[in-house]
Amino acid sequence: MIKRMVLASVAAGLLTATAIAQTTSPSPPSSAPSASTSAEKATPAPTNLAGQGKWRTSKLIGVDIYGPDDKKVGDVTEVIVDKMGKIEMVTVGVGGFLGIGAKDVAIPFEQVSWSDQPITPPAPAPAPAASGSGGTAGGSATMPATPPVAAAPRAPAMYPDHGKITLTKDQLHSAPAVTYSGS
Repeated sequence: MIKRMVLASVAAGLLTATAIAQTTSPSPPSSAPSASTSAEKATPAPTNLAGQGKWRTSKLIGVDIYGPDDKKVGDVTEVIVDKMGKIEMVTVGVGGFLGIGAKDVAIPFEQVSWSDQPITPPAPAPAPAASGSGGTAGGSATMPATPPVAAAPRAPAMYPDHGKITLTKDQLHSAPAVTYSGS
């Protein structure tokens, strides 16, 4: 019985101490002028970096990479940076099916042309005009084409839509695979 009372009082004391530690009382204003530095008066760094020409490296992983013939050759699997934080290479996963049997090939970052605009597929050939008199009662059987609807403006992405390289898929297949030491 005494053990329970001692344990209950210790537990209550610990809970009270943590509750007191979480609340802070306001400090009284100091009457002495504070020596402020220029760093304290500097404007804080912006918190919303969207649209400022910056990319999130975590979002680069998975970006599609296209060859010179505008056919997909793989996607980014890793972003390799030097010790100063500069991106040196990206690895592109080529081959395989659903990630099984694929290999990673390193490509220098400068050799990738990044684009924010999606690759547009070639326009289909126009359909031949309908001929004959089996149409409608008052005139032409063809309807005028509707103009394309303008896409709604997108919020700035923090990563590119795709990358383009000068290597073909066959050249990437014959390139050496990336190996990581110590992993």
